[in-house]
Amino acid sequence: MKRTISASLNGKAFTFEDDAYSALERYLKLLEKHFEKEQGKDELLSDIESRIAEHFENFLKVPGQVINLSEVKRVIGLMGMPNEIDSAETNLSSFNGKNYSKLYRDVENRIIGGVCSGMGHYWRVDPILFRLLFVLLAIWGGMGILLYIVLWVVVPPAITPSQKLEMKGEVINIDNINRKS
Repeated sequence: MKRTISASLNGKAFTFEDDAYSALERYLKLLEKHFEKEQGKDELLSDIESRIAEHFENFLKVPGQVINLSEVKRVIGLMGMPNEIDSAETNLSSFNGKNYSKLYRDVENRIIGGVCSGMGHYWRVDPILFRLLFVLLAIWGGMGILLYIVLWVVVPPAITPSQKLEMKGEVINIDNINRKS
């Protein structure tokens, strides 16, 4: 029989086996120590914690399921160890083959609201095509303006480093999050 510990990651409650909790706690402390001198450390660590919580949510099949040591090790393997960040090699073990873009507004490369830039990342085409499409639709009955405004309101902006990686369909691991911030 193993002891369990309830803990919160990114505002979500999880139940861990004692050894799994200890391993995760050591990993998070290593990350804290590694990024202690980085500017924006808190946001970076929050993004990493959020991503870890997403992995654990995907693992859980039933409410109240306990997260074991092997699952914690799997997630740590996906995210990568802090000492791997300094190496020149990309952490290929974190590639899971399911890197799909997520639709966000690209607020860094925007002209008005970032809708066209975000759509360009999502469909992997030049955003100028979407800009031309909206202008043509605006000229032809004004539908382009209405559609753009609706998308501006509905599509969330990519603000955090992990959202920017999701927008571009890149692997979300410590190395890439550190590079984006």
